[in-house]
Amino acid sequence: MKRIALLLICTLLIGVVSFSASAADPIVVGFITALTGSTSLWGTQERNGAVLAADEINAKGGVLGRQIKLIVYDHKGQPAEGVSAYRRLVDQDKAVVVGGTHFSNISLAIAPVAEQKRVPIIGQAIEPKVTVPEPGKVNRYTFLAQPSSAQQGQMMARFGYENLGLRKAAVLADKSNSYSTSQAEAFAETFKALGGEVVSYIEYAGGTMDFKAFITQIKSKSPDVMFLPQYAQAGGLQVRQSKELGLNVTILGSNSLSDQNYIDACGGIQNAAGTYHLFNVNFDDPKFAPFHKAYEAKYGEPVQTYHTVFGYDDIYLIADAITRAGKVDPEAIRDALETIKGVPVLAGDGMFTMNPATHQPVSMPSWIFRWAADGSRVPERLIYPVE
Repeated sequence: MKRIALLLICTLLIGVVSFSASAADPIVVGFITALTGSTSLWGTQERNGAVLAADEINAKGGVLGRQIKLIVYDHKGQPAEGVSAYRRLVDQDKAVVVGGTHFSNISLAIAPVAEQKRVPIIGQAIEPKVTVPEPGKVNRYTFLAQPSSAQQGQMMARFGYENLGLRKAAVLADKSNSYSTSQAEAFAETFKALGGEVVSYIEYAGGTMDFKAFITQIKSKSPDVMFLPQYAQAGGLQVRQSKELGLNVTILGSNSLSDQNYIDACGGIQNAAGTYHLFNVNFDDPKFAPFHKAYEAKYGEPVQTYHTVFGYDDIYLIADAITRAGKVDPEAIRDALETIKGVPVLAGDGMFTMNPATHQPVSMPSWIFRWAADGSRVPERLIYPVE
C-alpha cells in the first residue's frame, strides 16, 4: 500500500511538473509565405513583418505571460507546398494557430485541411471562397484579414463612379484567375448598380500576352474607364498596348499594379502615369513612423512592399485572439478570431473587426493611389467597400 501511495504521489508530482513546464513553454505560432520563387520579395517582406511583430510582443512580456515562438515555412508559390507546410506546423511543430498566406490558390488548398485539423489560420488571401466556399457555408477555421477581391472590385467601382465621375466602363479579366474574375464581376455589378454602364466585358485565357484584339474591341465601345484586375505583368502589357492603339481612357487597377514590375511592363512611367491602383496602406501617414523606424532598425533597410504590413497585422490579430481566448487552445483561439472587434492594425483605417458570418473583415477600406509622372505614388482617397 505504501508503494502504491508513493507511486500515486510521484505521478501527481510528475503531472504538476509537466503542467508547469508546459505553462512556461513558448506559444508556437506558425506562418506560411513565399520565401523562394518569383514572389519571394513579397513573401520575405511578409515574413519580416511577422517576425517584427512577434519580437515586439515578446519584448512586452509575450501573450498570457508566455513568449511567442514563430515558425515560418515556405510555400514556394505552390498549393501542395502550402498544404504540406500547414500539416507540418500542426502535426510536427504543434502550432496552435497559423498566419498566412496572401495567395488565394494556396489558401483555398489549405482551408479544407484546416477544417480537418481544427487549427485556425488567418491570412491575407482575397478570394472570398477561401472562407465562404458556397453561399451560406463558412470554413470555420479559416479567416481573412484584408478586403476580399469582391470588396476591392466594389471600391474601385465606387471611386471611378463617385469620385472621378466616370460613366462608361470596360472590363478586361483573366478567366483562369479567381483573383481577376472575382474583382471584375464585383466591379461590373457595383458600377451598374451605381448608375454606370458596362459597355464591354471581356475575359481572356490565362497566359495571353497579346491583347490588341481585345483592346480594339473595347475601343470601338468608347468607354471612359477601363478596369484591369490583373497581376503586374499582364496589367502593364495591357496599358502599354492600349497606348499603342490610341485607347485614351482612365485606367483603374488592382493592388498588383502598385509594383515596379507593372511600370516595367508598361514600358516606363510615361505610360503608367495617371493610372490608379489599390494599395492597402498609405506609408506616408505619420502613424507609420514608429513602424518604419522599428523595421529599419531590425533589418537595416526600409520597408519595400505593403506585404510587410500583412505579416505584422496577422501576428497582432493572433496575439489579440490568444489573449481574449485566455488559454492556448486552438478551438478557443478560433472562437476569439471569429469575434475580433476594433483591434488596432496598420492596414485600412487602423481598426479591424471580423464578420463572424463570413470570416472576412467588416467594412475594411483600402487606399487608392495614382502613379505620377515622376514615378511616385500619390494617395488619392481612402475608400470603403459597398455594404
